[in-house]
Amino acid sequence: MPFFLQSKRDCLVSFLRGGIMMTYLLFIAFIAITLFLRRYIILYIFTPKRKEEKKFPNSTYENIEMELGNGTIRGWLMKSERARGCFLLVHGWGSNKSDMVRYADPLVANGYDVILVDVLGHGQSKSTQKQVSIESFVQSITATIDYVRERRDVNRNAIFVLGHSMGGIAASIVNATDGRIQALITDSMPTSLKSISKSMAEKVTLPYIPFGWLFVSWFLVRGGVFFKARREWNLEKILKNQQSPAVAIHSIQDKKVPISNVDVLLTDSNFKQVIKVATKGHHNCVKDKYFWAYVFHFILSNERDNVDEVY
Repeated sequence: MPFFLQSKRDCLVSFLRGGIMMTYLLFIAFIAITLFLRRYIILYIFTPKRKEEKKFPNSTYENIEMELGNGTIRGWLMKSERARGCFLLVHGWGSNKSDMVRYADPLVANGYDVILVDVLGHGQSKSTQKQVSIESFVQSITATIDYVRERRDVNRNAIFVLGHSMGGIAASIVNATDGRIQALITDSMPTSLKSISKSMAEKVTLPYIPFGWLFVSWFLVRGGVFFKARREWNLEKILKNQQSPAVAIHSIQDKKVPISNVDVLLTDSNFKQVIKVATKGHHNCVKDKYFWAYVFHFILSNERDNVDEVY
């Protein structure tokens, strides 16, 4: 073979080998980065931080526990003398029952027993599952309803749920399938996977397409409920099929879960009311001066066939 042809062949072989080696190195780097990001997402986003309890009920309360096959739910029970009903308060992602104390006193003062719980994997509640997920919230709500139904000293015939943020969407899932809830109040509830992604990620900002979508999908896969969520927890279906009257309260100044989240509730759901308030932030709807007037008016009127009001 002529020398110049031999040289060209050697160069071509070297080039191909170099390209294969580069491709191999890039593949290894991609795998390493993916595993690093996976670990980061699991540890810092999918795993809620255990926050200390900074606030405690002003009224006398009882420490309660519920043993489940996959963990232990802990909470507080505040009793009212009149016992017109029982309110279950459900916190959001990364929060705990202490964050829900802000709702308790007006409810007790108006004659309702109040239960505040730490969702599985949050606060003082323990979970044996590998990953906290929407399922953790749903199980915690259902288990607490079971607990109330077994207590003869609590008004188990009128169970109300007030859920904040992720607690609100989980309570909506329960309300779409469980007829034991008398009425549902959601506060600052996300109504799309995009908003759920943003509310969970907190300070981590990721474009929803493609990263946010992958983030939520991995969250559901990690929690073992991907197919269940796709099949049974379709948000559009859930919001249309609330079994008991539901009202959504949302701040027009909420930057974490924007006010646009209520659009679907107004146009494509069977929520009875959507109430817009002007308080700042994601946790301050309760500071609106008419918040409790809205809530108690809704409770009194929840047996009407059609309310469909927007405030």
